Order: sequence, then structure tokens, then C-alpha cells
Amino acid sequence: MRLSKLTVKNFRSIKSAEGIRIEPLQAFVGENNAGKSNFLKAINCFLNSGTGGVGTSDFNNPESEIEIEAEFSGLSDQERRGLRPYLLGDRLILQKSLSIEVDARTQKPKITTEYRGYQAEPQNWWLSMSKIEEREGNRPNWRNIAEANGLLAYIDTPDERVNKTNYKSGLDRYLTENEVEYDEPALGETQALGFQSNLLSKLPRLYLLPAITDYSNEIDRRSSSTVFRQLMGHLSDRIIKTDPRYSEFEDALNKLRSLLNVPADPEIAEGQGRLGALGSAEESLTGIVGKLMPGVKGIQLEVTIEEPKELFSRGVTMKVDDGVLTDVLDKGHGLQRSVVFGLLQMLIQTSRENDAEDDEDDRPIILCIEEPELYIHPQCQRLIFNVLKNFAGVTGGEEIEGTDQVLYTTHSPAMIDVGFYERVAIVRKDSLEEGTVARQCQSGALGDLDERKGFKLLTSFSLKHNELFFAKEIILVEGQEDEIAVIATARKLGRVLDLPDEIGLAVVVTQNKESIPKFQKILNAFGLRYSVLLELDGHAEAHDKNAGILGLLNDNRVAKIPGKLEDLLGLDNHFRDVFQAKTFFSDPNNINADCVELITSLLPETV
Repeated sequence: MRLSKLTVKNFRSIKSAEGIRIEPLQAFVGENNAGKSNFLKAINCFLNSGTGGVGTSDFNNPESEIEIEAEFSGLSDQERRGLRPYLLGDRLILQKSLSIEVDARTQKPKITTEYRGYQAEPQNWWLSMSKIEEREGNRPNWRNIAEANGLLAYIDTPDERVNKTNYKSGLDRYLTENEVEYDEPALGETQALGFQSNLLSKLPRLYLLPAITDYSNEIDRRSSSTVFRQLMGHLSDRIIKTDPRYSEFEDALNKLRSLLNVPADPEIAEGQGRLGALGSAEESLTGIVGKLMPGVKGIQLEVTIEEPKELFSRGVTMKVDDGVLTDVLDKGHGLQRSVVFGLLQMLIQTSRENDAEDDEDDRPIILCIEEPELYIHPQCQRLIFNVLKNFAGVTGGEEIEGTDQVLYTTHSPAMIDVGFYERVAIVRKDSLEEGTVARQCQSGALGDLDERKGFKLLTSFSLKHNELFFAKEIILVEGQEDEIAVIATARKLGRVLDLPDEIGLAVVVTQNKESIPKFQKILNAFGLRYSVLLELDGHAEAHDKNAGILGLLNDNRVAKIPGKLEDLLGLDNHFRDVFQAKTFFSDPNNINADCVELITSLLPETV
């Protein structure tokens, strides 16, 4: 099962973002305060019971509901059988709504939540509790119905009785284990799905690693909700239980419980159960308190011994040897965050190695990370990106393995691949009236498979092309000499001091004229502004290559040179190499008026 589509309304800066496609590896890019993290927080709210951490300040409009709708697809056969009543074809579509109400007792605002979804009833009346009562009345003979339709084998009847409760339990088992025909599903209204007690446990498990956090926050023993604490608990289940000596650990905990607490069996021989000193302490304390409060007849001490999962989630500290063995709290933030990434990777690896289909906790994982590059050295960021791809089961190509997903926000070109543009959502907040929106591009934007493969090859040897997703505006040029001309002229004009990214501008070198349309198609699909420096090479505008570029402009700007850049500059020969171009443009006096006029027409008026 994978989250495949998301709709969010009235949540924080998001007024309405509908049908956001969610890939197995999904990046949200955009400026600070654009609202990227709000999509991750919305998913976190959806996959957690109750308010999911949402407060009254998270409502964009307090008078309206927050609506979060999630669509899940790619269900396994087992998931499909268990969720069959709630499916639209092979999709599970659920909606969570939150609203602000005034508490009748305290007169203070409170948040109420409700899950809705599509629900279908089995076609056979005896497989539907509501149809049974509609047909047989409020007090049907449950045993007769079970016998007549072969359900007794699925119903636990220790006293030979069949009532509504055990009939329902047996029915649930029957529906899970057998293929059943259903009516057309209808949208439920109020808590129609028994969602929090039933479906929530069947949906993917979510880990949210926020930005600007360090290990010391993650391992706070007072909280079991941090990512680190959750990971340690789940890892204890996945790894420690596989040890052949695990039973010794359980026996030791049970022995500790018996030594510290009153035995359930009062006939246990003296010296075999609880420590006598604790009983003596209770007698003494009872005597003292009884004198102060005569109504007290006895006091019993009870020591809670946590289950293994809780024990490991709360009681583990970690030391790291990087030449000096010290607590990880004494290390840098980068190493601390790497530890959490390591735990995440270990959890997913062990989850995939666990083949026990009946494990109730063996659910797909959605890993949400804010700025995974945070605290990470620039040359190590690509390594972290590869870890994320491994989480999502993304191999070197387009094949996807497993069911785990990674959703993340980023400011780093090292954390995305322009060749896999369908995995990127560009988040913008151009006005308060419109709020946060996300722009995406389908994988078919480049047309045929050969064009797509050619684009991936073109962009696979540098991270430079990834910058176009972070720019406010883009200039497409053929070669590096053209890029140098744009930057040098912008400096001469005083538009930039050093490089174009100062004004949110990216100059993208496409390597050749044939590749310019590929970039145009992607930029058009995302709705990004751009301009093109087009060398006509002495051909007419209607020439095949030129016409293809001009035909894809979509009202974006173009600056045309009849021949080559060197002709515009009054040079007799082409630049021999990039170094010669840099040498030429390093002198602003070499940039003539024609070049200034041309480049000025490419530069955005405001960015």
C-alpha cells in the first residue's frame, strides 16, 4: 500500500491544494515560508488519531473545516481482502476533517475530528450486519443465520451460543479470508468507518523528522513520541526478538516482576515469589498511615516493569567512537542527525527482511523529513540522498521495489534529480489570497521513451541542472560560452554582483539546441517562467530546430541571434574553448552594445 494522492484544504498556509500526486520518493521544493512542511504536517495529522497535533492556530480560516483527503493504491492481496468494503476499485480514499467548536462546559474552543470514506456492503444479506437487522429485525436468531449460511466454523462459540458480538467477529474473519461480492460503495457521513480503531492500524506507519532538531531532543526520556524513541521501540521488536536467547530476556523480566510485586497466585511458597522486605515495608507503612488515617486497612506497593518495546524506547543511550568514545550528545549536529538516519535505514531493512505475514505491526512506512540536508556537509548530501532513495526502494532506474515511501522538503539541488522531474513538487506562495500551492509535472511531459532517456543522460553528470527547480526564473542557453556572456553582461549592468542566483535567476546550459525543447516542456508543465537565448545559426525561424523552440515558448521571452554569439560580438572566429570565453568576458569593455541589448531582453524585470 502506498499513499498516491493528497488533498489539503484550510490547513495552515494551504487554502486549497487538490490532487497532489505522491510518488514513492517525493520532494517538495520552494522558498522559505512557502509552506512546504505543511504538506508533511498534514499527512502526519491524517495518519495519527485525534487532532494529530493540530491546534486552533493551524486553521487558515477558523470558521471552516480542515479537510485532508488521502488516496492509497498498490494494495497487496492481503490488504485488499482486509479493506475490501472501503475500496473504490483498487483504491482506498479516506478523508479526515477537523473543526473548531466551543466546549459546552468550559466555553473554550476545542477541535473535533471525523473520518469519512467510501464504504460498501456485501451483496449477500447475511454478510452485512445492517442488512441482517433490516431483514430480520432488531433481535434476529444469530445462530440460525450462521448455521444456514455456513458461518459457524468462523464463530467462536465456547458455550454454543451465537450472539451479535461473536457473529460480528466471525463475520469479520470470513470477509478477510474469502472473496466476497460487494455493492457499489457510497461515501460515509459520520465516523462511518470505525476508522480510528480499525483502519488506522492498517494504514502505513509514519515517521516525521522535523528540521532544526538535534539528537538531545529526539532522545528525551520523558517522551516516547520522538522519532528516535519510536525507532528504538520498533527495532527492539524487529531485531531483538529474533535472537534465540530472547526467551531468557523475557524470563528475566517476569522474574523481576515476581520479585517486586504481589503474586497473582496466593499459594506460591514463601521464598519463591516476592521479596519479603517489600511486604515488611508495606506493613510498617500501613501501621504508620493507619494511625494518621484510621480508615486505612492496608497499603500495597506495585512496581511497574515495562514491556521490552517500551524498555528499549525509553531506556537507551548511545555512545559513538570517532576517536574518542563519548555520548552522541557531545558530538556535532551532523553526526547526531546521521545516527537517526542510520536507525531509519536499519528499521526499513529489518522490516523488509521480516517475512511474517501475520505480524500486525508489519506495515509500510512513510518517512517524512524536513530538510534532510540540514547539518550535512555539502559533499555528503548526495550520500544522504542515496539513503533516501534506498528507503523508497528506488533503484538506479525507474523500477520501484517494496512499499515504503519518503516525502521530504529541501533547499538543496543535491537532494533531487531533474531527470526524475515527476518526483518533484514546486511549492509557491505568491499571495496570501491564493495561499500555498504545489505545482507538479507528469512523467509523460517529455513524450516518448527515447526523449526521456536522452534527457536523463544529459542531466546525469552534474547537479547544475537541478537548480532550475529552485529559481524564480530561468534562462536557457545552448553552451557554457552563452552562460558566461549572460553572467558577465549582468555584472556589467549591475544586475548582479557575482552570480545570477543573487536575484533568483538560474542560467541552464542545455549543451545543444536539440535539448532546449526538452527543458521547455518540463518548465511549461510546471508553469515556470523562463527565457531562451536562441542562436538561429543563419537559418530562418521556420527551420525545424528553430521552429520547435519558438513553438514551445508559451508566452515566455526569447532573444534571437541571426547567427552565433560571436557574430553579435563582432568576432571573426568562434571561441576555441570555455577558457577563451572567460578571458574575453572578464573585460567589460569587450561587451558591446548589441550584446548588452540582447542580454537585457533576457533578464527578468523583477524576480
